Amino acid sequence: MYSDNGKISVRQFQILLILDILGVSIIVMPKYNALGLGNTGFVLVLGGGFFALVSVFLICALSGFLNAYGFSDGVSRLIGRPLSRLVSAGLVIKPAFSLGSDLRIFSAAAKLWLLPKTPVFIISAVTLLPCLYGAFKGYETRARLGEILIFIILIPLALVYIPCLFKADYSSLGENISADKNIYIKGSLYNCLMFSGLEFLMLSFPYLKKPYSVKPAAVWAMVFAVIAAACVNLGAISLLGADLTASYDFPGVEVMDISVISKGKGAVIMSFFYLPVVMFAIGSIFFGGELIKDITGLPSKGGKCFTAFLGFVLSLIPENMTELMNVNLCFNLFFGTAYFFVLPVILNILLRFKRDEYDE
Repeated sequence: MYSDNGKISVRQFQILLILDILGVSIIVMPKYNALGLGNTGFVLVLGGGFFALVSVFLICALSGFLNAYGFSDGVSRLIGRPLSRLVSAGLVIKPAFSLGSDLRIFSAAAKLWLLPKTPVFIISAVTLLPCLYGAFKGYETRARLGEILIFIILIPLALVYIPCLFKADYSSLGENISADKNIYIKGSLYNCLMFSGLEFLMLSFPYLKKPYSVKPAAVWAMVFAVIAAACVNLGAISLLGADLTASYDFPGVEVMDISVISKGKGAVIMSFFYLPVVMFAIGSIFFGGELIKDITGLPSKGGKCFTAFLGFVLSLIPENMTELMNVNLCFNLFFGTAYFFVLPVILNILLRFKRDEYDE
């Protein structure tokens, strides 16, 4: 394996973005879309994709500036060092919380179908340890790993959901199409905030070989991931029905019972659940460690260990999936909105006023 001094290609960047978005959250997403909009719930994923594309455009507009200065230094130049440290600390907490959520979802699913007698904290710890090692190896290693794992993740996904799309009943698909527009707006925003990894965009530019060409790459990766997520939701809701979909904690997995690989559900869970968790965890721990180093001056390995431990602790707090998703909603409404929309808008405005100082 040849090193490229920690830099990754645009294609590798696209793969990582797709894998981050197609994380374990899309397995539980059909439940809440069915609750919100019944058989038409998959439309909320497309609405979430629209909001996500707005966020991508806002963040990519900062690509030249953040590539030149990095996130922590760049933000401190625009808003001052004390406030920049607070913003960076929040950006440690945001992916650490998402990591804890993914660990808990995976642990709950593994306990339900694979390891019924194993405590959740042991599953979470065993899941997290190789991710910490991967984060120590650097961001380029994560990109190279993504090039391998994307096929292992997408092939089972296609084998499960393509047959589901042909078997599903679409007769009642548009029965709630005239629902209150507020349901569409709120549901779409919540779907956008469930897409993990968007916050990594602001941190990735210094690691890209061609940061100035990232916008079209990010847009196409986002479009692909959103269409795939919409197919998961459409397949689950149309095949199981809105009421049954809303009653399951993991409706995205329940459809495997009628797919071509239903007898290997446990193996599919391990590939489709575990590998996206690994990829997202490596990114969360890596960037968390780098941000903590920038904030405190501590070695990055110590920061990575702290980020991993924080994600592990957060994964143990919710007592059940209902509590987890309620906490997720409240957290993402604040932190997700802040880092997907509010912060990029503020930074773009400040950069526009100070463009004479910073030549991108």
